Amino acid sequence: MIDLSRRHFVGTCSLGTVALLSGCGGAAAPARSARTTVTYEFIRNATARLSYAGMTLLLDPMLSSKGALQSFAGIAPNPTVDLPKPAEEIIAGIDGVIVSHMHSDHFDPAATAMLPKDIPMVTPDNSYTPNRGPDDPRLAFKDDLENRGFTNVSTMSDAGPTQFGAVTLHQVWGLHGRGQLGVVLGNVNGIVLEAEGSPTIYWAGDSILDEDEVGAILERFRPDIVIAHTGGPIVEALSPEIMLMDAAQAVRTMEMAKAFNADVKLVAVHMESLDHCFSTREDLREAIANLDADTRGRFYIPADGETLQL
Repeated sequence: MIDLSRRHFVGTCSLGTVALLSGCGGAAAPARSARTTVTYEFIRNATARLSYAGMTLLLDPMLSSKGALQSFAGIAPNPTVDLPKPAEEIIAGIDGVIVSHMHSDHFDPAATAMLPKDIPMVTPDNSYTPNRGPDDPRLAFKDDLENRGFTNVSTMSDAGPTQFGAVTLHQVWGLHGRGQLGVVLGNVNGIVLEAEGSPTIYWAGDSILDEDEVGAILERFRPDIVIAHTGGPIVEALSPEIMLMDAAQAVRTMEMAKAFNADVKLVAVHMESLDHCFSTREDLREAIANLDADTRGRFYIPADGETLQL
């Protein structure tokens, strides 16, 4: 069991623009208890502060300044945009960190340097090849974090739920590209968050849409909120195929999610911050423009630094 007895304060935190997300019309979802408000402060790429079940969780911290990391597509150093506020404010007052996987745009050297080494962390029970060679040895996410000096790291498992404070976590399927692309990029997972009196969140992570696998997750958990990575990244040197969802797959994901929960909301992130992500916020707005008004209103495309209250 991970030690959540200590709350870390590293500074003060200010909220950005607030968008109120309220349920719209449509067929009723399965009966559920009253839900408390969830606050999702989107930072950049996949990084966010999630206030959920009385905890403030930092998701996938990439805290480097603009251009501090290598290019992925040979176009520009990454990230391609600045943080919307100082990194010290982003990590202020967090109770724990959830790391979906160990690629540098999800956990970078700046996060390694800045986060307290005893901060509670949880990550999937999974592994990857840090040098991305198909024959290179694999490194478990937990081992990588501990090699960086973190002392309070726990893992989820697809064998059953994991408790992280008041939050129940489920490690679910994910695929970071098909065929050899998926092999080179390493395994990834989606993560489902549940808590008493809180909406169920399905964080799809760095995954493409496979309708069978994702459909099974949506049917099992019937999430109230889907967080989808929709930047449609491509690295031609590896493959002409996308490595995670694009605008079209985001629309299809919403259609599938609504079949199991008519009140679902989809938050689309992981766009316009890396040089290999070619599906933009405007692409997604255009993709949903011809959908019915209720479905359009269930898409949220936050700007960097924007806070959503769900």
